Amino acid sequence: MSIASITTFVTVSLVLVGLALALLLVTVGVAAFQFFAANRPVRQARQESIRTYYRQAAFS
Repeated sequence: MSIASITTFVTVSLVLVGLALALLLVTVGVAAFQFFAANRPVRQARQESIRTYYRQAAFS
């Protein structure tokens, strides 16, 4: 196995990992936005701050 083939393998692997990470970040971002948007009317109806509402949601 030559250095050129190892370098190519590492480069391709890093590109694929980068693409997977980008896809993961977009997916998590969209899910977080949808979660916060869905809970916003409830939070505003209770007139609670973001910190208070989600702290109580997490620990109750």
